[in-house]
Amino acid sequence: MKKLITILFSLLFAHQVLAQQDPQYSHDMFNLMGINPGFAGIKGDINFTTLNRRQWMGFEGAPKTTLLTLESSLSPIGLKGGLGLSIVNDIIGFEKNFNLKLSYSYHKQIRSGILGIGIDAGLFNKSIDGDFNTTDPVANDLALPAKGEQKMLFDLGLGLFYTKNNFYAGLSSTHISQPRAKFSTSGATFLKRHYFFITGYNIQLSNALIDLTPSMLVKSDGISTQFNFNVVVLYNKKFWGGVTYRNKDAIVALIGAELFNGIKLGYAYDLILSKIRKGSSGSHEVLLSYSFNLGIVRIPQKYKSVRFL
Repeated sequence: MKKLITILFSLLFAHQVLAQQDPQYSHDMFNLMGINPGFAGIKGDINFTTLNRRQWMGFEGAPKTTLLTLESSLSPIGLKGGLGLSIVNDIIGFEKNFNLKLSYSYHKQIRSGILGIGIDAGLFNKSIDGDFNTTDPVANDLALPAKGEQKMLFDLGLGLFYTKNNFYAGLSSTHISQPRAKFSTSGATFLKRHYFFITGYNIQLSNALIDLTPSMLVKSDGISTQFNFNVVVLYNKKFWGGVTYRNKDAIVALIGAELFNGIKLGYAYDLILSKIRKGSSGSHEVLLSYSFNLGIVRIPQKYKSVRFL
């Protein structure tokens, strides 16, 4: 397996990467901040979300991703817009990627809806940790660093997010400047620009306890494109179950619940449809989120004067 991973990394650094590089998630509909900086603060609450994903279980060196986002509206302090923080730790074989971004979204009222115009900026640390010296002449590529090495890059993203009543839609892009990492060997790679479009609508059924929320996510790096089609059924505003079809990749089953006081816990299982399924039992992802509001509650004052009765 080590030989296979080494060959893959040889291809990674010897040529420009054409495959999608950004991490895969199955809770996209609950992770709008991680996709689009324009979403920051648009709901008015303070929202904390963390995702832990184990992809392609059964493969040595398979992707392991942890995401943490925090976003809030600035309205409690009398300012327009919202702020956000996103931290991603993504490990694939010998490669480790750590991305930290700060986001700002300017909110503009458009009729009865709100448009968030967002930007995020931060640091992307790409590190290679491993010994690539092998007895295999194919695997020994001069483009590979002989020992562990890392590069820090400046990363920039943009996003538009619109919401009105029960509808939302967002368009965003990561790695706008496509920063390039040049290693001490002849190898180099870069963060390819990615594009995301997401939309969804909440449908209130005749049974007031049940909501139906279909959504769609389109991801592209300009060369390859992936479509996610999802339907989530929400019961009593607290329990949900759903299914996602990700073309050429997987069918995803989702379940979750709001436990108490804005704390939500969710789980997703990816049933792999591609040839990878022959060596993998699937992918697992756990969601934990917490939402609360810092709205100032005014305490009623008591006066003895009859003028204030």
